[in-house]
Amino acid sequence: MTDLPGLAHARAIAGRACALLVGLAASGCGVYSVEGGLPSHVRTVGVEFFENSTTEAGVEERLSRAISDQLVTRSQVRYAPFSGADAIVRGSVTRVSEEPLTFSGTQVSRYRVTVLVDASVWDRARRRNLWEREGIQGQGQYDATAGVAGRDAAYASAIQEAARQVVDGFLSGW
Repeated sequence: MTDLPGLAHARAIAGRACALLVGLAASGCGVYSVEGGLPSHVRTVGVEFFENSTTEAGVEERLSRAISDQLVTRSQVRYAPFSGADAIVRGSVTRVSEEPLTFSGTQVSRYRVTVLVDASVWDRARRRNLWEREGIQGQGQYDATAGVAGRDAAYASAIQEAARQVVDGFLSGW
């Protein structure tokens, strides 16, 4: 049987791509577990107050509360007070920023608020990190005419989005 022109080249490329995927999986990049992100012995999760590396007062408390609220509504794991939980969510708010998003002529018409978070989940029994991510980003937007109330709502939305991404991340194993 003779190879068609280019078939050998296509097979070589497919073989290299397969080897690359196996290499990535072995190194931990791109691995997804269908079992979720927490081992079976972790039945309760608590939240430690996050550190605040920004100048935005109280952002760490709001994020910690938002993560706790997210846990209360999930069926995969039970929320528990920090002192009695099997695993602990902890981390740091690394940046809060506000930037113009759209313009009307030379005037800003819409702003974007961004909250950046680094988070991890600590297994108390096995004394190791179960999950860790840097640069988790929550965003909110507001119209320039909305003023302080608009900014506060966008800020709250950014915190909620970051909290949801933290919880989704460690529950799904991503």
